[in-house]
Amino acid sequence: MTAVAKTRRFRMAAIGTACAAALLAGGAGATVAAADQPAAPASHTATPPHKARITVTSNKHSVKAKETVRLTGSATGLKDGEKLTVQHYKNGKWTTLHSSTTVRKHLYSSDVKLNEKGTWKLRVVHGGTHSATTTVKVS
Repeated sequence: MTAVAKTRRFRMAAIGTACAAALLAGGAGATVAAADQPAAPASHTATPPHKARITVTSNKHSVKAKETVRLTGSATGLKDGEKLTVQHYKNGKWTTLHSSTTVRKHLYSSDVKLNEKGTWKLRVVHGGTHSATTTVKVS
């Protein structure tokens, strides 16, 4: 009895998969043709690509003006050689700095020279993906 129940479930899964494929293809004739065919094993559906994620940390949280801060982190979901840019939050908007780097083995490192005094909120960006912010105080 258990083998019969498994066979029925297998057939129902195969028919359901065929019907879904026919609906996506837009033809009712495909449903009839698929039902006449022997049941094929159900295949796994492709998983959607992982969303890119970027992390950031700074080696210093307090520096003097015109000193350099090193930003490092990981960039999962991005290929080696992808370009990352550094932005800072100023006057209510994110502005791109003249500092960029590329991903190597899902890691990156970028040096940023901070000329102006104040509190700098920095992040790393690739396309529509950005890291969380890291804050550096410049005196």
